[in-house]
Amino acid sequence: MSETEQRLTEPMPDQGEEAVEEAHQTATAVEERTVEVADVTTTEVAVKATVPEQKKEPPKGTRSYELIFLVDAGLPKEELNLLIEKIQNFLEQREGIVDNVRVSDVRKLAYEIKKRTHGVYVVFNFWLKPILVAELERMLRLEERVLRHMVIQTRA
Repeated sequence: MSETEQRLTEPMPDQGEEAVEEAHQTATAVEERTVEVADVTTTEVAVKATVPEQKKEPPKGTRSYELIFLVDAGLPKEELNLLIEKIQNFLEQREGIVDNVRVSDVRKLAYEIKKRTHGVYVVFNFWLKPILVAELERMLRLEERVLRHMVIQTRA
């Protein structure tokens, strides 16, 4: 019996049998919650131990790039997510590795672009073979939802 259970089940001079029984039930309930929490904690630790965080190594001959593109602020989130997924799949099919994708909030543009005054910026950090960058830029030029784009080589 734990120290808490002993304190809760000890009869106090002014308590009756009902109070002692209630204290015992409370002690049992505390113990059950503790066991549940312990199981969850153990499970989480086991999962973390069995799944180490692995960072993909870039394939040989690839370079580090950053892609930033602008889409209309009125584009629904579902379509934006589909566009991001399309670009990500494009890169992965060509043995590229996507490190990071960041999406900004709606921002006011400095000047109108295709009659739009607000837009959303999306930034990709990725690894790709240099000869495939032209293919990526062609795909982005043909994509109607992309207002502007820029691909730059970064230091790894």
